[in-house]
Amino acid sequence: DFKPGFRIDLHHKDMGIVTDAARTVGAALPVGTLVASLVASLRAQGDGSLDHSALLRGVERLSGHTTES
Repeated sequence: DFKPGFRIDLHHKDMGIVTDAARTVGAALPVGTLVASLVASLRAQGDGSLDHSALLRGVERLSGHTTES
């Protein structure tokens, strides 16, 4: 169920703030950068209004597999 709770669009905004802050202080955020890329990809594919659980869709697309409901 991907009904909005905390939307991908809001995660995108927040991940931008986090990655910018990390860059400013020279901190490495390898997992944060990966999540930010996945969130940006979901937005680009029109999933920005969905709940953060839609991150599963991004993983499914990358793997070429879908999970069963």
